[in-house]
Amino acid sequence: MVDTSQQHRLECEARDWLRRGYIDAKSVDALIDSIGRKRGLKAANELRQEMRRQWKRRLEWLDATL
Repeated sequence: MVDTSQQHRLECEARDWLRRGYIDAKSVDALIDSIGRKRGLKAANELRQEMRRQWKRRLEWLDATL
């Protein structure tokens, strides 16, 4: 079972990076490499996957901030 607070943190972090403009492959790769060095490959890959999920849902959360 996934810890809901951990999942919420991951979702918020993914949205934050996307809002900061990390939306193209080159910048995301650099970000994930940096995260991987700091937190490990598992955490970096989880963030990449969550960024992909959030990108697909961006209209939902972008509308909420307008």
